[in-house]
Amino acid sequence: MTASWSMPPGRRRRSRRPTLVLGLAGIFTASALAGWAIADPGAFDAAVAGIARGALPTASPGAPAVAPPAAPDGGPGQPTPAAEATTPAPAASPVPASPTPAASPPAVPKALAARLDRALARARERLLLPGVEATVLFPDGSTWTGALGSADVATGRPVDADTPFAIASVTKTFTTALVLRYAEQGRLRLDDRLASYLPDWPNARRITIRMLLGHTSGIPDFFANPKIDKVLQKDPGRAWTPTEILAYVPKGAVFPPGKGWAYSNTNFVLLGLVAEKVGGAPWADLVRRELIEPLGLTATYVQGTRTPVVAPAQAYRMIAGAAGPTPQARGDGTDIVPFRSVVTAAGSAGSIASTTADLARWARALYGGSAVLDLASRRAMLTCVKTYAYGTGTSYGLGVSRVSFDGHVAYGHTGALAGTRAAIRYFPKEKVAIAVAFNRETFVGDDVVRILARALFPAPPAAAPSPSPGTSAPPTSAP
Repeated sequence: MTASWSMPPGRRRRSRRPTLVLGLAGIFTASALAGWAIADPGAFDAAVAGIARGALPTASPGAPAVAPPAAPDGGPGQPTPAAEATTPAPAASPVPASPTPAASPPAVPKALAARLDRALARARERLLLPGVEATVLFPDGSTWTGALGSADVATGRPVDADTPFAIASVTKTFTTALVLRYAEQGRLRLDDRLASYLPDWPNARRITIRMLLGHTSGIPDFFANPKIDKVLQKDPGRAWTPTEILAYVPKGAVFPPGKGWAYSNTNFVLLGLVAEKVGGAPWADLVRRELIEPLGLTATYVQGTRTPVVAPAQAYRMIAGAAGPTPQARGDGTDIVPFRSVVTAAGSAGSIASTTADLARWARALYGGSAVLDLASRRAMLTCVKTYAYGTGTSYGLGVSRVSFDGHVAYGHTGALAGTRAAIRYFPKEKVAIAVAFNRETFVGDDVVRILARALFPAPPAAAPSPSPGTSAPPTSAP
């Protein structure tokens, strides 16, 4: 690991903020966890109540088939018997398209927009970001979007509101929604054994779909294989299949199924294969057909499956140079960011690109109402495990983490690939969605979310202490 010093392009003074340049495996795995905090355990019921009051259109799924979740914040459950065969379920129905609003949403108040503009500029300066994009979606439908810096440093192309970014592990929220919808439709059950779909996988009879979604399967992360960085970087233009990348999963188990928690991209590559078995089509087609297109997420796509309408932001790390820290491109100059080998290796765990405007809408649709999932599925998804009991500092449900930003609870996910970062967060009490993306390594999306959240939800001023009896208050200073 080598240290570097990082600053935005054009700045001449040296930063005192050191950063680390990590390999692909460390970036994708460790950074996906960094920045998550444990929320108030009592927030779950309030969150579900807030979601139940969401105003988005209601989906019309088939008969719910989600098993009752464990008590909020309970530990990983014991494996349960596999489901017996059921009658064939009807074909999957896509998410109902959102109705066209009768009138344009109101504008964000100028003072609030200006406060968010300043917060985003402060985030870019503090975190030394080549480019950054962020969107805040308010309960009344009004939207603020900010875009600063460079999408492509070499050409000078700026980031704007239409610039897509690689969103890495935020992809997991789409795979989660797909699997949970299949459960609603009776096409699978969360406590089905993996052996029902991938019988040759080691320990498949003891691993459930729920365990894969919640990272309690004990399956090691293929990005933790020390050989993977060299292999992926040797041929960055190679497209990997799930079968090829799963051959790099380390042997053995991190812990027995259901007996611990460990973040593993392997879980979500396997879930992509399960979805393909159930949906009868490639994972990328299923996500596009059943989620992206019905919700009108026109700037969201699985990288490598289509040519983007707008060129995505390129990925960077910062290196020391004679004139100060300099952005160094992590990609291969194509429209797949950071490059084809790592994106296709991530697959259903991390290959989507999107704009923050689309992602904020996605966060509200997924967590803030019944547009994507019914209440039982959302309750199962948002039942979080206190993973600090297993040696980490994360509160995680099914494909979702729970975070507290200065006491404001939010649900969502972060994403990290070489040279690019993203995060989505939905605040159920406030009914506000925030999405961020930027194009450099080291930091995490929640670092920008936190700065924006403080602009949105400023702490009340501290009350001045009352003068002591028998003393007079000090005179007010002249203006």
